[in-house]
Order: sequence, then C-alpha cells, then structure tokens
Amino acid sequence: MAIKLLPPADHFEPAPPTKIPLEYVSLTTIDLSLYDDGPAARSALASQIHDAMTTQGFFTVINHGISQSTITRQVDIGHHILKNTPPSEKERLRASMEVQGSYHGFKPRAHWRTAGDVRDQIENFNVFRDMALREQPTCMETFRPEIQDFIDVAHKDVLFKLLRLFAIALGMEDEDTFVKLHDYNGRDETFLRYMQYYDAFTDAERQTTKGVWLAGHQDFTSLSLLFSQSMACLQVREYGTDEWKHVPYAPGAIIVNAGEVMAWWTGGYFKASIHRVIEPPADQRGRDRCGVFYFALPNDEVVINTLLDESPVLRDAGVKMAHEVDKAPTSKEWITNRIRITLQNAVWEGKSESDKTTVERVGNVTTQWFR
Repeated sequence: MAIKLLPPADHFEPAPPTKIPLEYVSLTTIDLSLYDDGPAARSALASQIHDAMTTQGFFTVINHGISQSTITRQVDIGHHILKNTPPSEKERLRASMEVQGSYHGFKPRAHWRTAGDVRDQIENFNVFRDMALREQPTCMETFRPEIQDFIDVAHKDVLFKLLRLFAIALGMEDEDTFVKLHDYNGRDETFLRYMQYYDAFTDAERQTTKGVWLAGHQDFTSLSLLFSQSMACLQVREYGTDEWKHVPYAPGAIIVNAGEVMAWWTGGYFKASIHRVIEPPADQRGRDRCGVFYFALPNDEVVINTLLDESPVLRDAGVKMAHEVDKAPTSKEWITNRIRITLQNAVWEGKSESDKTTVERVGNVTTQWFR
C-alpha cells in the first residue's frame, strides 16, 4: 500500500516541560473513550462534567480520538501559516474585528491592550469551518484538506459528544439540545484558531504587565477546546479566591472550558472559567508558544438566555434567568459586540490595586475582566 505523503510544513519546536516547581490546579479528567459504552457510562461522564462545571468551569479530556501526531501536525500548520504568509497578505486578510466584530482571518500583534499602554505580542489566524466563505492565505491551500478534517472531527465528534454530556448533566429530555444550537450547517462565529505568543516584551514592558501575556478573562464562547501545550503559561483563578494556579500539561489531551454563553444558558449554575496567560517559568523563557484551539459558539440566530424550560436541574436549583427577555442577545449580537470591545479599553482605569474584577458593558449585557 502506498504511503500518502503530507505536504511539508515548517515544524514548531515547543519548549520542553518545565522542571521548576509550580502550583498546579487539579482538574477533572473526562475519558471520552467511555462515551460509547452505553447510557450508564454517559451518565457517569455527565456527572463528572456537572461537578467540574459547578466549581471551576474547566476539565481535561483524554482519549478523544485525535492523536498526538495529528495535534502536532496542526500546530506545525498553524506555525507555517503565521510564519510564511507575507505581511501584505496578512493585512489584506486581516480579521474585521473593529467593524464586523469577527475574528475570521488574521489578528496581528498589538491589537489588544495588555496593561497601561503596552500592547500584546500575540498573533493568530482564525478559520471558519466553511472555508469557501472567504479568501484564505495562499500558503494555507496545500493544507486545506487536513484543516477541514481536523475541524470536522473537533466539531462533529468531540464537541457534539461534550454538548450531549452537558445536556445529560442538566437533565434535559432532548440530549441534542445544545447540538442543535451548534448546527454544523448553520452560520456562526465558531472558529479554529492557530495562535502564537511571542516572548518579545522589553524589560520595561514586563514591569508594566507584571508578566501577563493575556489578561484575565472568561471566553465569550459556549465551549473552548485547547489542545494541551507544554509551555507553563495558562493559569486558572478558582471561584471564591484571588489565587491563580497553573494548568498542568497533559500530552495529547484537550483542556476544555465553559465560556460566558454556557454560563448564561445555565443562569450561572455552570461556571465560565476565569483564566489568563502569563510568561513562562525561567527554563522556558525566550521561546514562543504556538497552539491550536477550537472555539465553539451557537448559530447566529440563537437567543442566549437561561434554558429553564429545558432543564429540571436548573429549575430545582432555583436558577433565575440571566437576562431580561427583551435584553437577551442573539449569538451574533453578543459575539459581534464582544469582539469589537475586547481588550480595547482601559477597563482598570480608576481602580485600586485591591480590585481584582472589573465589569465592561457589551450592548445590553456585560463582560468581566480579572487580575
């Protein structure tokens, strides 16, 4: 049998795992290989998700069906695209964040505010599952079939299984409730992201940012899938504390967190995880951090409010509606407005050092930032 050769991609060499002792958060581990073992097995997995979501908003998924070699290959493809797309093409294919409120395309460095007047050192490229909807970078074309396969498995297999487990965890009669809100054939702002952090801050900038590369926040998603990375940069702030702890590296695993959409669907019963990205420990400094993510959002027309009618668990818990009925945004309204304001404003201006949370208005609703 002939071996199919993949087109060459510039390899990204990740930093070796740190040997420096750090304080790590303990996350629930979901073994997704048990999903097909029947209703009892799915109920047990859903119970694990319920516990993780009512406390941290984070969990780890193993045995999800995507190999480590495939993940490594996708990181290489993302690194290749970011490295080899000419600046003029990146600018032409720049995501319309300010006008359309969309991340589809390239997000350049220095678009986000980090702290004070310091701008970010993060570059990313974001692609929607229907790649024909917009022009793609020339150097991506040879990888298009691999990218499409990866998106399809992430969305139709991993994401849909998790969404069914979320529905079971909430006692929903229709286990496809959340799946239907993320119809693969629908239109929304869901995207695959290739993201590279550059260790390029000056000493003066590091003093201003206090080593923070991406400010504390909650994702605007329903669910976010991060393919685990060796660089010890991701931190979680557990609810009820101001303490930040590192997320441990889990080779081949997916780190899953709930975003603000899931929190609203559950009236805050399920937590939107609080997290940030900081500079790595000393033995990983001077290296870049490149990764692949899948950010899931409901279809554009979906109105986001608490699903009390669908969930007896939420009703029994006495959960209230997240929004007044006439102020609940559609997915499109929420995402568009949220992307437009993300890390654009001086949200900490006038706040004291003791303030660890601040609120910013987004249309009829609000988002929060953390430190």
